[in-house]
Amino acid sequence: MEAILSTKGQIVLPAEVRKRLGLTEGERLTVEVRGDAVVLRAAKQRRRYRAARHRKSGLPVMVAVKAPRKKVTAVEIARLAAELP
Repeated sequence: MEAILSTKGQIVLPAEVRKRLGLTEGERLTVEVRGDAVVLRAAKQRRRYRAARHRKSGLPVMVAVKAPRKKVTAVEIARLAAELP
């Protein structure tokens, strides 16, 4: 696979790579240099963003998407309570 570096230093990851790694628009990547290679990794705290329009100006903006919170059930609470000394 090949990618081209733009005059601004930007690179477009091939769609196959983005799909395989589950990368979406606005995803943060860490960049490492190893010898003569560049290694990109998804940042550990994967914060998701979505494209939107600003309410007043109408300009495009990136908005953070909140991760859904997991609800704790009564069964899980009882199990955790039973594990306590």
